[in-house]
Amino acid sequence: MSLRLETRGLTKRFGSFEAVSSVSLSFEPGLIHAVLGENGAGKSTLMKLLFGLYQPSEGEILIDGSPVHWRSSMDAISRGLGMVQQHFSLVDPLSAIDNIMLGAEVVSSLGKLSRKEAIARLEKLLPSKSLSVPWNEPVGEMSVGQRQRVEILKLLFRESKILFLDEPTAVLAPQEITEFFNMLRELKKQGRTVVLITHKINEVLDLCDTYTVLRQGKLTARGMVAGATVDSIVESMIGRKLPTLDVERTSPRSEAVLSAREVKESKASRGQLNGISLQVRAGEIVGVAGVEGSGQSHFVDAIFGLRSFEGELNVLGHQVEPSHTRSVRELGVGLVPEDRHHQGLWLAESCHTNMAIGLEDRFLKRHFFQNEKLVNETGEWAKGFDVRSASLEVAVGDLSGGNQQKVIFAREVTGRKPKLLICHQPTRGVDLGAIDLIHRKLLQLRNEGLGVLVISSELEELLNLCDRIYVFFEGRAVAEFTRGNFDTQKIGYAMTGVSNA
Repeated sequence: MSLRLETRGLTKRFGSFEAVSSVSLSFEPGLIHAVLGENGAGKSTLMKLLFGLYQPSEGEILIDGSPVHWRSSMDAISRGLGMVQQHFSLVDPLSAIDNIMLGAEVVSSLGKLSRKEAIARLEKLLPSKSLSVPWNEPVGEMSVGQRQRVEILKLLFRESKILFLDEPTAVLAPQEITEFFNMLRELKKQGRTVVLITHKINEVLDLCDTYTVLRQGKLTARGMVAGATVDSIVESMIGRKLPTLDVERTSPRSEAVLSAREVKESKASRGQLNGISLQVRAGEIVGVAGVEGSGQSHFVDAIFGLRSFEGELNVLGHQVEPSHTRSVRELGVGLVPEDRHHQGLWLAESCHTNMAIGLEDRFLKRHFFQNEKLVNETGEWAKGFDVRSASLEVAVGDLSGGNQQKVIFAREVTGRKPKLLICHQPTRGVDLGAIDLIHRKLLQLRNEGLGVLVISSELEELLNLCDRIYVFFEGRAVAEFTRGNFDTQKIGYAMTGVSNA
């Protein structure tokens, strides 16, 4: 089963820009390998070269010592390689099993599509029952975590021997991560090779056998995880040590900028809104922890008037009514959405245009659009959040994930100047440097009197940032923890519905 994957002098140029520069490495079979680096370091480009999505400008790829030349990803798949990209490639209206079979359909002896046989084959291949999903449910109705599992199941269904996983834990809650790691260890025992593209160093130290670090397209460090430290890996990734996040906190004010009391959907069902009660005051950061699908997304929708609900929901002193999204925004509410590609950005348009979305009126004068004013103001907003791009005229879709996220923060914080900021997965798929910047900005805003609601699958992020943490489980806020009394174990119990948490 095992395959040895190797590169020699692998290089990829886009015009004069060298995204991957003369990288030589090997992924030994039956191990879990980590590829680390900041956004824009060349990690994803390297993986796309290995998987046949890009053609190399120079160098070669070898399998078991023999050079291979991928004409497309289908060639790589036929040789036992599989990839789950950070942004999923699923067909939302189709069921999980149809997505898994797509391109590798199971047909009965009568020539008909056999979902039953495909499911039976999958269940035999599963290294852990926790990886299973509702086979016949449309993936568009699944949580982000479930959709990620569907992507991994596609690889197992094709019996991939080398699995590339791009930021695989970005969508998982802590207990899901534990299950996921156990699954990867089982895959390793089966002789499969796993390559994790990640920025989470603690996870690398816990799980992986080897690590490779890229910076600006070049290989800067490589070795066995057993001999590595957090500081050494960080310095290889960003060229410096990260300072400790230690910001003095002011006392929150008494007025509530967001309050919810028994918010539930009219026809509540498992995983939706079944009775959410919480409060966010001016000058505090309140976190929401919970397994994906515990009501977080539906609660945000309710705040913005996108979902009908019962109960009381008050934003900045005003009662929220469904179907009044614009009025909520006009009150002074900023939003960093869960999925920046589908909910936060117009990928084909420039960075300038994206920073003006929802704020177009400020650039109008006597019904004429003032483009020079837009360019100048949004340029200043971008500087404040260290948006890195050769030009802000380029399509925002061409930026790294971290810079895309900073474009949204620049618009929602500097441009909108909100009184309440809601951040849903604020650092998902974002590199260490950008995470540090975003965290410091949020703490600064909190001390300036802004109320912030942070919904995150990164428990460590919530513990670092928040004054209080609510835990959602099956559509309810089942527990509340206050800084000074944070208990990771109790929070984890509450997230899994343990009653004595």
